[in-house]
Amino acid sequence: MNLDLTGKTALITAAVSGIGLSTAQGLAARGASVWINGRSQERLDTAAQAIRERVPGAEVMTVLGDVATAEGCRAVTNAVKDIDILINMAGGTYRTVPFLELNDEDWQYQWDFNVMSAVRLTRHYVPILQKKGFGRIIFMTSEAGLVTPANIVDYGVVKAGIIRLSRCIAEIFSRTNVTVNCVAPGATLSEWVYRACGDQDFETFEQHHFEVNEGTSLLGKFAEADDVANLIVYLCTPASNATRGALLRAEGGAVRHS
Repeated sequence: MNLDLTGKTALITAAVSGIGLSTAQGLAARGASVWINGRSQERLDTAAQAIRERVPGAEVMTVLGDVATAEGCRAVTNAVKDIDILINMAGGTYRTVPFLELNDEDWQYQWDFNVMSAVRLTRHYVPILQKKGFGRIIFMTSEAGLVTPANIVDYGVVKAGIIRLSRCIAEIFSRTNVTVNCVAPGATLSEWVYRACGDQDFETFEQHHFEVNEGTSLLGKFAEADDVANLIVYLCTPASNATRGALLRAEGGAVRHS
């Protein structure tokens, strides 16, 4: 199985923590050079150091930019000229707000952060990938894009849109050496989870979460970021060449339909 990414360059948006950081570490471990993106240079520097500590000798570059905006995307594309792998990781935040309390700005933010960030970067880099004869594009959705709780309807709607966007891009560039796939994580350990836990005992918090919010989960606990990143890394390797236009789930079996 060819999992070697030596000589390849990857760009991962929103890669300062969580699944994004774990994915960057996994790609670096396979030999890829990695560009990590974020909105804070201090956090980018910390993440880059974490990658180098986990993968000695890793080639890690940082690019500052808020990809929820057109200006931020331009900052990224101006700095990162040449890649083989694009991972549209940005877009993993939401607030639990009833539908009638969501305003236009709430909807627009989710659309820009989740969908337009991926649209703008994919549109820019696809021609580069086509010329190189090898390319991997990964879109990130969520279990909420498949089964959407009523109190995060804005987030679920845009994540459902990401699924369709990914498949459409895969169809448009079918029968080329550029593969396009979509990954759907579920409840995964992250800074957001630890903030939500606060001063509570974590095991009690986790048990309550899965009883109340994730009762169908087959895993029954928060996934590790590496659990999701391992799947993403595989999709970036030559071994995944026949996997195209797919939606791959790493959500602990909580979604009970295909």
